[in-house]
Amino acid sequence: MDLSLPPRFESATFVSYVPTTTSQAEACRAVQAFVDTAPWDDSWMRTIWNRHAGTVRQRGLYLVGPVGTGKTHLMAAAYQALHPATPCGFVHSRTLFQQTASPQAVARSIADQCTLLCLDEVEIDDPANEARLVHTLQALDDVGVYLLASSNVRPEAFAKTNVGPTRFEHFLRNAFGQRYALQPVEGPDYRRDRAVQHNQTGTIWVGPPDATRERLDAACQTHDTALRLSFDALRERSRTTAHDALVDELVAPDCLAVEDVALDSTDDALRLLRIVDALYTHDAAPVLYMTARTPPDDWFAPEQFAGLAQAIAKKFTRTVSRLHALCTVEHVARASPKQPTKQR
Repeated sequence: MDLSLPPRFESATFVSYVPTTTSQAEACRAVQAFVDTAPWDDSWMRTIWNRHAGTVRQRGLYLVGPVGTGKTHLMAAAYQALHPATPCGFVHSRTLFQQTASPQAVARSIADQCTLLCLDEVEIDDPANEARLVHTLQALDDVGVYLLASSNVRPEAFAKTNVGPTRFEHFLRNAFGQRYALQPVEGPDYRRDRAVQHNQTGTIWVGPPDATRERLDAACQTHDTALRLSFDALRERSRTTAHDALVDELVAPDCLAVEDVALDSTDDALRLLRIVDALYTHDAAPVLYMTARTPPDDWFAPEQFAGLAQAIAKKFTRTVSRLHALCTVEHVARASPKQPTKQR
């Protein structure tokens, strides 16, 4: 299991984190305090320092808040501040779900590589994943790995998704108790802020197919290599191709163009979510172009669903946020008028 920090987050530091709300400022101080108190350090000097400072010995922090508030930035900043003096690992929760070894074996493997694990985007979309996550977190605690985790959902909110939150909530609230602190990180989505618009290289054209296709044609012609797929074709490839192999195929050209995006099911949402996550964190991602009849915010809106589908739709808001970081959204009313042919 690769526990290295993704290249996209290598520039993240506490200094470069700019809080825009009181909650974000408090979260930044909490993560810095967690790093400074070094609860994993059992040296007598550190123990005396912690007692003098009146600090509580914590096993971890759980950063929770909406998308785009800088939770991952804060985790990456902690990683940068500690590693390699204190070995750190960084992994997405989905990677834990994909492991075939037992939770105990996974925990031992992680413990061999790091003292602190940064677990990004804790999310649960089915009871099997819930059980695996809880067992893995318990196993990590048993082998002495400290945890810095992020999530868009508070533990008690899982009850609303009918996923079966009892074990997860019990673990966070009772098993860790005072040693596992819940830290809110509230605020607006920075990826939608005008200040980050200049970092966007791709475009999502929204409007009638003939109009958006014209823009897509022109954009693809500006690149040496382009992979152009309909959304239906991309969906089919995601079903028939292993995820890692699919990502390798998608990042190979200079630009990736996906036409006529339309999500018909939770399966569609999850497949696009995984692809966008991979493109967002990849160090050599292509320029991304998309076309659709509706803007990304309307592709899979949470208010349209209930139960498990609503939980997935809420998770899809992160995908929309990341699409805003990768692309500008341009509304196109109609295609350019065709020039009349000259009569001989």
